[in-house]
Amino acid sequence: MEGRRITVLYASETGTTEDYAQELGRTLQRLHFDVYLAEMDLFEPKHLLSTPLAIFMCPTTGQGDMPENMHKFWRFLLRKKLPAALLQNMNFTTFGLGDSTYPKFNWAVKKLHKRILQLGGTEFYIRGEGDAQHEDGIDGALIPWIEGLTAKLLELFPLAEGVEPMPSHQILPPKVTIELDTTKTAYSDSSYISTAPANRGPNSFTVTVDKNERLTPQTHFQDVRLFTFTSPQPLTHAPGDALSILGANPPEVVDEALQVLNLSVDPDHPLCIIHHSSSPFPRSIETPTLRTLLTYYLDVTAIPPRSFFTFCAAFTTDEFHKERLVDFTDPKYAEELFDYTTRPRRSILEVLQEFDSVKIPLEYLIEMIPRIKARLFSIASAREQYTPPLLLSPDTTTEVTSECEKGYKLDLLVAIVKYRTVIKRIRRGMCTRYLSTLQPGDKLSVTISKGGLGGGGVKQVKAHTPVVMIGPGTGVAPMRAMVWERLVEVERRRSGGDTGEISNLKPAKTLLFFGCRGRETDYYFGEEWGLLEEKYGKEVFEIRTAFSRDQEQKRYVQHLIKEGKEEIWKLVGEMGGLVYVCGSSGRMPQAVREALIEVFEEVGGKARDDAEAYLLSMENEGRYRQETW
Repeated sequence: MEGRRITVLYASETGTTEDYAQELGRTLQRLHFDVYLAEMDLFEPKHLLSTPLAIFMCPTTGQGDMPENMHKFWRFLLRKKLPAALLQNMNFTTFGLGDSTYPKFNWAVKKLHKRILQLGGTEFYIRGEGDAQHEDGIDGALIPWIEGLTAKLLELFPLAEGVEPMPSHQILPPKVTIELDTTKTAYSDSSYISTAPANRGPNSFTVTVDKNERLTPQTHFQDVRLFTFTSPQPLTHAPGDALSILGANPPEVVDEALQVLNLSVDPDHPLCIIHHSSSPFPRSIETPTLRTLLTYYLDVTAIPPRSFFTFCAAFTTDEFHKERLVDFTDPKYAEELFDYTTRPRRSILEVLQEFDSVKIPLEYLIEMIPRIKARLFSIASAREQYTPPLLLSPDTTTEVTSECEKGYKLDLLVAIVKYRTVIKRIRRGMCTRYLSTLQPGDKLSVTISKGGLGGGGVKQVKAHTPVVMIGPGTGVAPMRAMVWERLVEVERRRSGGDTGEISNLKPAKTLLFFGCRGRETDYYFGEEWGLLEEKYGKEVFEIRTAFSRDQEQKRYVQHLIKEGKEEIWKLVGEMGGLVYVCGSSGRMPQAVREALIEVFEEVGGKARDDAEAYLLSMENEGRYRQETW
């Protein structure tokens, strides 16, 4: 292999993989490589033919799916007419970001790696697989993988005599230049526009807030809200899809950041941002002032990544601070870094307050501080549905109205993140905090993302196919969308809206298992479920509940599954039904899997190995789908 040019291509659903790719790029620059870094779908595939050395990084989404911003790139690689030796001149490696609680762990990077090999690429270093469930998070696998990668690269591309790798704490040149725009004057308090940017990414559209309603009692420890939004344009989402929302920092946080950063810049004077190669920041920003950046683009309350400390070490003259900051950049002190940042959820602002000798130059600000990342919230409403008073009335014969006639409404069920850390400080989720302040009439920019439960879309939830849904807590949100979607189909058949053989099929059962702490505290949509049972009968829709704190012996959804084993086997094993699981990624997903395996053993008559194999076959067929966080 010749030359020291290396291409790093990444895909990123929420921006996390992009952050890691940027850090990898800096590491390679310190080895004196000429690094070209790009998002996969923005990279012209034909240039792969002239890419001798490449690293690919991507997460797995949904049920082993590719992120949206590598779909075009992946479709190119899957073309049947591509010659088997297309990439024979490429040497490559890959790293995936996954979550081992999902059945298809790191499936996307495995498929990508295999396909590049099929097209003639040569693996020069082993594939890496990060696991969000590792005690050190993705870093648990990424750090040793990068150490091995850099050693391999130096073996293949030895440095010239007298040239050494740059130290990990050495700062690299900035990727942007930021200057005051001298052609404009500063905004005054009255003229400064404080609303969110109208366009915050490709495929974004604006929705208006109709409702922001707290569902849990004020005395309950958790604040859970039902949001209803109205869109001016038709919506094409499927059950299981999610709304992607970019939050914003509140004014008090921005004011604190301005004080801590202490930059000699008028925060309301327009800026001119000049991008250099591989700049990590959007090239089109409305009203680019320092206040705008800190409000809508820079996540100053995020947990700082390791690279943040590299920058900080370069921007302090305090030797004690520098020594400690440099230690945090060393992978061998990964546990100490985790204890300092991740475990107490210490924010970037808090780090800067502790290391108050650090003076960040303006041109490094947007490279040091992570961008505000979109958060995904499962849509809790169907694309079209009766308004609740009509659908839930046992006597209604009103025909189904189209979504167009109802104004394209979307519901979200959102838990507002607020908790106390091990260092006794209150932490708030930046995006949910932002959402909690919204009032009817407010507008925000959103996008719709394919959800992990969507898979085959509407076809998977046709009303003549039995469905078992397990959705404890706010995991019930996408289940509600699916329930409504199926019942809309029932109503359409009743009103003669369907024609042909399918209209004669009897609606199959929808069985929903829901768990929460208490009937009176967090039984989301409880009244609605009861009315649906009453109207349609338990042969069409039934909910079974487990309220963990309403009795001395705790009960969870896995207990409901075991108690309903006969019916579950009938719906799933005998009638070929589907199973959907959504909720926390803690113990629940594994407990549900174990309960289902017991059902297949006890009622299905399968040996343990066969029961596990049956569940695996359901996953492969798309009959078992899981979405956890």
